[in-house]
Amino acid sequence: MTESNEVHLTLHSDQNGESVTTHFNGQAFQKGSSIYIRYTETPESTQQEVRTTVRISKDEIKIMRHGGVEAEQSFRQGEQLTGFYRSPFTRFGLITHTSLIHNELNGYMGKITWEYDLYVHEQLNGTFKVSLDIQAAQSPTSDRPKA
Repeated sequence: MTESNEVHLTLHSDQNGESVTTHFNGQAFQKGSSIYIRYTETPESTQQEVRTTVRISKDEIKIMRHGGVEAEQSFRQGEQLTGFYRSPFTRFGLITHTSLIHNELNGYMGKITWEYDLYVHEQLNGTFKVSLDIQAAQSPTSDRPKA
């Protein structure tokens, strides 16, 4: 069985100058040579829980969402990769063209940053700069002074 570690996530996204920062609690674990991050979110568009998994490997980031929406996006520096988005209301194909992936992870903790152009229906939808900061979750007893 793979050991899961509780983590605190800070996800920062900048799209064409508009910034959004969100925080999540989740789990991180290593499987083979990849790091997996899992967390749950509730998008405003569906108000239904979405389970998100981020797989970080040597040269690729893959985001998979299941629940209120189903989506998949992959990022590999210098490449265009296909994905999809499906909700009860709509569905469409996605293409990401990733210009940068910068990995500062030490094990499963640290920061990973990526920049990409997102195409929806083969039309440029926006340019994104995203960072995911992963820190060990504080245990309830960690704030107590040591005796």
